[in-house]
Amino acid sequence: MTSVRLGVVLSAGGVRGVYAHTGFLEAIEAMHLPVHAVAGCSAGAIIGGIYASGTPLENWLKSLGGLRRDDFWTPGSWRRALWELVRYRACRFTGVATTTASLAFCRENIAVDSFNACRIPFHAVATSLASGQKVMFSSGDLALGIAASASIPLLYQPVEIEGEYYCDGGVMDLGPTDAICCHHGLDVLIVHHVATRLKGFHGVENSDNWPILEIVDTLMFRNRPWYLSNQPLTFRQCPCGCNALIIVLEPQLPELPWPQIAGGPEVQAMALRQTRALLEPWLDSIQNNLNELRKQTQPLEQGMVVGGCHC
Repeated sequence: MTSVRLGVVLSAGGVRGVYAHTGFLEAIEAMHLPVHAVAGCSAGAIIGGIYASGTPLENWLKSLGGLRRDDFWTPGSWRRALWELVRYRACRFTGVATTTASLAFCRENIAVDSFNACRIPFHAVATSLASGQKVMFSSGDLALGIAASASIPLLYQPVEIEGEYYCDGGVMDLGPTDAICCHHGLDVLIVHHVATRLKGFHGVENSDNWPILEIVDTLMFRNRPWYLSNQPLTFRQCPCGCNALIIVLEPQLPELPWPQIAGGPEVQAMALRQTRALLEPWLDSIQNNLNELRKQTQPLEQGMVVGGCHC
């Protein structure tokens, strides 16, 4: 058994991310890589939280196989939403759907109720609507923290936790590497990044998806994470000085428009295959010779911002 301490970061990614991150974790387990810390954003927080809580992967695969749209998307009456917008001049409108269904789905699939009871240390990123700042949940109610991280603005109502309101962490950070990179004595951090590339909004006439989602995507994906290279596999060195090796996977996956789940199993299978294809050639080095991998690291682009610091 390898003594290398390995962490994983699971990015935002919508429904596609739920399936893709599941395939990624299947590959990690198939390669017998033990995970010592997990961080996630939005879809990554859902899968990361379920996995870190101690739910066996085979149990989650059964639940995912029976996933229905109603498990995560139960919008209220559009007529009522329109009435609130007009009658109260939008004063009572905070989102199309509540998080009731998705919160119940999380509670059904996590093995423990709190972050502190997780089998693997877990951190979920959300956005505080009081301060507009990034907030990292690592204690308290696990399902609430997951739901807050995945509450897409406008589509979902904000999640209230101890009197404060939170929405999707992807507004601030699509893949929160700083949550675990320098805090858990990790040797290797694998980032599985599946968030949609920024496409921009080009008007209703040019839209083949929900226009409101294209607007939200433009706002959420406007910032390019520092670790990306637009290559399937990139090796980075932790810029914060902890000497951890960061391996970034950017799989090529088909689109899965919200809230579609048809095609999800294909995304899952593709993510599994690509993860194994990308990592297996380096598996021995990951387990036994990190210095060899450090020779492969790429420098950061000039001016990129990492954890609030300019590199």
